Amino acid sequence: MKKYIISVSFILVVFLLIAGNPVNLFLKNLTVLHYNAEEIDSIKFDAGAVNMQIYKNDKSLSTIEMAAVDSMNFKTNIDSVPQLDSVSISSILNTTATATFSIKSVGTSTIVQTGVCWNTATQPTIKNNKLISTSLSSSSEINITGLTAATTYYIRAYAINATDTVYSPEKSFTTTNYTLPTVETVSATFNYTTNKATVVAKVNSNGGCTLTERGICWSTTSNPTINNSKYFGGFTVGQFYGVMSDLVVNSVYYVRTYATNCVGTAYGNVIKVQPLMGAVTYSIQADLATTQPTYYALIKQAMDSACWYFNRYTTFRGNIYCYYNSGIPTAQASYHGSIGFGSNTTYMWVGTAMHEMCHFMGSGTTSAWQALTNGNWTGSVASALLLKETGEVLKGDDMHFWPYGVNYKSEITGLGDAAAQKKGLILCAKLCKAMCVDDAGLPNTW
Repeated sequence: MKKYIISVSFILVVFLLIAGNPVNLFLKNLTVLHYNAEEIDSIKFDAGAVNMQIYKNDKSLSTIEMAAVDSMNFKTNIDSVPQLDSVSISSILNTTATATFSIKSVGTSTIVQTGVCWNTATQPTIKNNKLISTSLSSSSEINITGLTAATTYYIRAYAINATDTVYSPEKSFTTTNYTLPTVETVSATFNYTTNKATVVAKVNSNGGCTLTERGICWSTTSNPTINNSKYFGGFTVGQFYGVMSDLVVNSVYYVRTYATNCVGTAYGNVIKVQPLMGAVTYSIQADLATTQPTYYALIKQAMDSACWYFNRYTTFRGNIYCYYNSGIPTAQASYHGSIGFGSNTTYMWVGTAMHEMCHFMGSGTTSAWQALTNGNWTGSVASALLLKETGEVLKGDDMHFWPYGVNYKSEITGLGDAAAQKKGLILCAKLCKAMCVDDAGLPNTW
């Protein structure tokens, strides 16, 4: 209580000394309260000095929260208008900047609005571009948007009270002229062993602004973004490697490089990635498209379809050379050699192409394969595969296996509808792999 009484007594002594002077209370919300000292009877503080209570001679009472008070003085010669510090500009980019300013003095009346104004000419006013501060306080930060890149602006803070509109000293700043990064998706290679794809990506330029992120992004829909699956690849310019993981075999993915700087996120060209178990490709005799365009088209269609089955259901990898020779009665192949087609178009279809690809991979063309045939196929894995799929026994001789060896077209066309025929071709590819790789121990890469 002593401290309370002393505080009150002290203020009363001050009032006696400054009788006739005003009591000026400056609140943190830039409001100004004026009292005539001769009209005040007493000032009291409640417990803990949470509130100030001003009792006037006319018996009226004003209660003011102490936390809201910035300062108090007893001056009569206060400047009528506010006083402002210069604006500080930071975070300058192409179209944005941040302005910070503070109020040194409120003046004799409450400030009703503060903010910043700017223009491309000097001495901007609130009649030009302006932004109003969202809170009335002694210091404010305002984010300016909608600027033009590579442009010099002049800016001032302003404050409005009942007396006038005043401005701070002028500052200038120039917006940047950064661009989005330039990026490139170089290549993408799927590895069936790891079920991942390695992407070679490249950031050619950061656009003049430091990169905040680079990487690759992918999705099963075209034009993936960083909101889809992504791989973080660092912050620097140059070539790097990204990894696509958790891929589903037989799905189609789209991948591209991305890089983000202060302007935004840029994306590179899109590359399609189709995770396949194998990677069997082919090339056709160079002049065939010109000399025998009909045969060329049929052979291409047959090999496209055959590779589709082998790449999805086997792990074979490599390129097969295909050619045309009118002297071949049907079609023929050699172990890791080539595949030839004759002029009989009956054999220019997917089934025959797969049959010859089986020969190419070792079926009926290697002693290792032939050692496992004695009327029935004696290899355990391929036999178990067919038994599980259809309940049939896998048979073979020195050259062929059946069923599903597609020795005759009827082996497939006689299975029924398109779905049944597709299943038969799938079994052909799976059995070829089981016999050549799992049982005969032949290599699956060449």
